Amino acid sequence: MKDGRPFTFAGLLEGWKDPESEEWLRTCTIITGEPNELVAQIHPRMPVILPEEHHAAWLGETDDGNLKELLVPYPADQMRMWEISPRVNSPKNDDPSLWEPVHAEPTQTDALELLPE
Repeated sequence: MKDGRPFTFAGLLEGWKDPESEEWLRTCTIITGEPNELVAQIHPRMPVILPEEHHAAWLGETDDGNLKELLVPYPADQMRMWEISPRVNSPKNDDPSLWEPVHAEPTQTDALELLPE
């Protein structure tokens, strides 16, 4: 989000019994849909992001009508994006540097360090 606040994906959680092993399993999924203008630049779908005012309805705490109406692209003007390392594609990599921009804008200090002596 542009303001740096966390956000919530629409998802489903279900418990079911595996017919072969008869073991009870708990599975989950993130719901995806059409991308907004920002995400469409890099992918044909995106996770559905639920605005805070729809959290209670999604969790079944209120009866606010048709939940399918909540499955819309989140407003692009409230989001930001930057390129990150392809290291994010491996579960072996798990450190904060994964979120650092690959092509960070140089700061004034960085620019001064690049000047020849």
